[in-house]
Amino acid sequence: MIWACTSVALTSLSARTSPVVLSGLRLAFGSVVVAIVLLVSGQAGGLRDASNGTLAGVILSGLIGYGLGDTVYIVALKRVGMQRTFPITMALFIGLTVIGGVVLLGEDLSWGLPAGALFIGSGVYFLVVPANDATPTLAESRSLAVAASPDAMGYALLVAVGVLWTIATLWLANARGDLEPIAAGAIRTPAGATALLGFAMATQRPSLAAPFRNRNHLAAIVAAGAVGTGLGSLLYVYGVLEAGAAQAAVLSATSPLMALPLSIVFLGERFTPKVGLGTVLCVGGIVLVVLG
Repeated sequence: MIWACTSVALTSLSARTSPVVLSGLRLAFGSVVVAIVLLVSGQAGGLRDASNGTLAGVILSGLIGYGLGDTVYIVALKRVGMQRTFPITMALFIGLTVIGGVVLLGEDLSWGLPAGALFIGSGVYFLVVPANDATPTLAESRSLAVAASPDAMGYALLVAVGVLWTIATLWLANARGDLEPIAAGAIRTPAGATALLGFAMATQRPSLAAPFRNRNHLAAIVAAGAVGTGLGSLLYVYGVLEAGAAQAAVLSATSPLMALPLSIVFLGERFTPKVGLGTVLCVGGIVLVVLG
C-alpha cells in the first residue's frame, strides 16, 4: 500500500521536480523517520557490533537501490507513465530476484513461489495496462498516468530499474550478516540520501532550492519521504531479511493491486473486466506464495 501511494505521488511530483532532487529529498526526510524508529527500537547497538564489511554492504545496497534505482524509476515515471512503468519494472524485479535468490543465495524454491509469481505478474499486467481500444477519460488525459508508448530510451530505463532493484535486494540479503532489519534500514536510507543530495548540491542547486519556495510542494515531498521512504523502506528491509529476497520481491509486486482504488479515485481511471481479472489473479498469487 505504501509503495502504491508513493508511486501515485511521485508520478505527479516528477513533473515539477528534478528526479535527482526529488529522490534525494524524500530519502533525506525518510532518514529522519528511520533514525527515530531506530532509537525507539533499541537496535542502535547493532551498528556498533556490525563488521565493516556488513556496514559497507548495506550502504552499497542503499546507493544502488535508492540512489540509482529509485532515481531512474522517477525518470521512467515521467517519461513512460505509471501504467507501463509499473508492470515492466515489477515483472523484471520479480523474475530476476527470484532467480537470483535461488541461484546465488541458496533460498528454497517452493512450488508456490514460481506459481505465485506467474499469477501476480499476470494480474499486474491486467491491472495497469489499458485496453488497446480504451479511450482515456478527461481526468486520465490530464494526468500523468497515461503516456505515449515508450521509445528505446524508455524501455532502457525500465530495464535498468528492474536490474538495479534486483542487485540492491540480493546484495542486502547477502551482506547484512547479523544486523537487525531496523538497523540495516537506518544506514541504507541515509546512504542513498547523502549521495543524491551531494550530487544535487554540486550540479543542480537551483532545482534543489525550488521545492522550498512552495509549501504545498515541499509538504508533498516530506510526506512521500517520511511515509513512503521512511516507513516503507523499513518494512521492505524487514521483509527481505525475514522472508528472503525471493518471497519479498514476489509479494511486494502486489502494489498495483493496492494502487487500483487510488487510481480510480485520484486519477479518474475506470473499472473494467481486465481490472477485475487482474485483482483476482493478484490475490490468488499472494495465497500461492504464502501457502507454498
